[in-house]
Amino acid sequence: MSSNAASAQASLAPGASSTCEPPTVAVDEEGAGSRGWGRLGVLLATLAVLVSRFAPPMAGLTRQPQAVIGVLLAFIALAVTGGVDRLVLGLATPLLLVLSAGYKGPDAFKAYSSSTFLLGLGTFIFAGVLTSLALGRRIALGICSLVRSPKITRVILGLAGADVVVGSILPAISEVALFLPVVTAINALIGKQGDTPEARRMQAALLYMDPGLVPLFTGPLILTSHFPNMMLVGYLASQEQIHIGFTEWFWLNLPLWGLLPILYFYVRATFRLRGLTVPGVEQALPALRKELGPISRREIWAASCLLLGVGLWTTEGWLHRLPPEIVALIVVVLLFLPWSGLRFGQVGPFMQWETLFMLGGAMALGDALSSSGAVQWMTDLFTPALVRLHVPTIPLLALVVFGLHVARAGLTSNVAMGAAFIPVTASLAKSLGFAVLPFTVLVVNSLSYAFLLPMSATAFLIAWGASRTSAWQAIKFCWPLHLICNVYIVVVQSLWFSAIGHPLR
Repeated sequence: MSSNAASAQASLAPGASSTCEPPTVAVDEEGAGSRGWGRLGVLLATLAVLVSRFAPPMAGLTRQPQAVIGVLLAFIALAVTGGVDRLVLGLATPLLLVLSAGYKGPDAFKAYSSSTFLLGLGTFIFAGVLTSLALGRRIALGICSLVRSPKITRVILGLAGADVVVGSILPAISEVALFLPVVTAINALIGKQGDTPEARRMQAALLYMDPGLVPLFTGPLILTSHFPNMMLVGYLASQEQIHIGFTEWFWLNLPLWGLLPILYFYVRATFRLRGLTVPGVEQALPALRKELGPISRREIWAASCLLLGVGLWTTEGWLHRLPPEIVALIVVVLLFLPWSGLRFGQVGPFMQWETLFMLGGAMALGDALSSSGAVQWMTDLFTPALVRLHVPTIPLLALVVFGLHVARAGLTSNVAMGAAFIPVTASLAKSLGFAVLPFTVLVVNSLSYAFLLPMSATAFLIAWGASRTSAWQAIKFCWPLHLICNVYIVVVQSLWFSAIGHPLR
């Protein structure tokens, strides 16, 4: 079991408070490594920056884009190994662009005033409110309590339904922290049946499904619930003048909802769940909900504000023209009005400040990669070989997707994935003759469904670590699912884009 997963399981045990103190769970978006790995990451990052800055430029490069590539390599090394705190990494990235690549301060740090960063700030505050008030857990348990059957398949469906609802507001990693204690409580009931093969299959299925996979499957569906979504929208707006709102993102990704029933039936078949039951679960879930006590006035106000925000997001373009980040800031102001009973000092400790600043650093890096010409140079290295293949559109798209997945497999962090691959994807679209909007959305979506290795996604890494399954068992489970999801996206979403007026070519 990884250290992150072990600490997650311990700190989110049943009965752990979610309202008295900030969560100490180590379910961070970046998966910080051990001290030894961290030192190695700092060493590799330092070498990358120094070599790229002072070595003679490679063929086709000038000093600035080569230095930007060095910053990219440093960012990846530090993100993967946890070499420095995520907040430090977020601030150090634009700082290195100034010191090593010669960018002016306002240009390097402009991502922190971008619409995407403000939208991220709003959604992080929403997540902090839901956690500090236990409102998110109340919503989740309220939906799960509707399960009136001891059948494990019904329990999984109830959890998945709750996860989809909460996932429209919370980022995926916050969903993990929310649902892990609920699943742990249910698994304790299963454990009372004895350590049987059936019990182990049910426990693993619950952990793999929720909190492991459903947050990853719902993330690309909603603009604000997945970091790469916001990063891609911000990149397209700043570099390509392509603007995608909350409702348009939902419309573009409508076919991805079809992956949720595929996930359910895949888990059900893989773990042979038909006919298995969890005695007592129909009483246990309402009991967990009852422990939270009656809903407070603060929770009612917070829920009303969040519903207003979702309503404004979904009506953008036909009732009003407020962009998503302005809606998010309006909701934040409303949340903390004097009569609300909420104070930011109560919510701040529950926010993922470090990940928010890392998001800003990643966006600054993405803009620099594009503006310096570094991305174009990188894509020119292998674009001619792809063009010479003369393969049709869909097979060529599949080659790009699965080829990028090989490099993406070791990047647990979704923020690091976005920083590394969003600029490359946009450049590849132009080099290969694809339309930028459908190609980038489709490829980045595919990279979000990354299950080549158990550690390819933080949420699943934590869920797997909390289970009693081996790495080989997890890999055998993940590979077919990885193939199914990515083939589905390449084929089905490509057809959908053509049908709604966004053909790939």
